[in-house]
Amino acid sequence: MILDEARVQDMTRNNTKLIASISQLFLNELPDMIATIERAYNQNDYNALANAVHRLKSALGNFASKSYYNEFSHLESLALNASTAGNSLAEWFTAWTAAKQKLEQMVNELKSMAGI
Repeated sequence: MILDEARVQDMTRNNTKLIASISQLFLNELPDMIATIERAYNQNDYNALANAVHRLKSALGNFASKSYYNEFSHLESLALNASTAGNSLAEWFTAWTAAKQKLEQMVNELKSMAGI
């Protein structure tokens, strides 16, 4: 599982209305966060990319398993390192593709948990 249900339940004290509310807020913001990441990547704007990944990583902190959260930490580091070293984003893109597929899985798990 990508979603850390125990964390969400603990954070909300298993308040189903609160779970649904914070889940919906995240889901409403998610398309914009993804679009911002992809726009920064397409523009080769390393700093904007690192910032956009950081924004999504922060939002995922409420929901994601530790290992999945760490994938976003790695994505952020790859963007920052590409920026400072002048490297391409090929490795970043490969990692993003895998993380984005898992993000779809987490969204489905979150919707199921929140009853959305």
